[in-house]
Amino acid sequence: MNNKSFRILQTIIIPILAVFIFSCSGDNSNGKLGIEVPIGQGRVSDETPYIIVGVIEGSPAYNAGVRPDDIIIQIDEVPIRRGMVYDDIYNNLLRGKAGSSVMLVVKRDGKSMIFKVMRVR
Repeated sequence: MNNKSFRILQTIIIPILAVFIFSCSGDNSNGKLGIEVPIGQGRVSDETPYIIVGVIEGSPAYNAGVRPDDIIIQIDEVPIRRGMVYDDIYNNLLRGKAGSSVMLVVKRDGKSMIFKVMRVR
């Protein structure tokens, strides 16, 4: 395995599995958007943007139009910047109470798109 493959495994694949497992269990008071994103101690960079790697079909995010490979560039009023830690983004910006909504600004094919997504149980 070369260094690039190992870095992808370490910073993207393993954290994704962790968030998927986390999102399938846990506290029911926290709403889910239906997206799979990196978590862990990885940091946003030009090489590792905060990218949506999966969207659960039929979820609020899916129904709003969010798709895999969308790059999150802003959550509500907070721009996603280089150096931000994946866990901080997930825990402080994406998670929230069921019934609340979040605004995601993503880049897709070079264009910015805005989605308002409701968190559900």
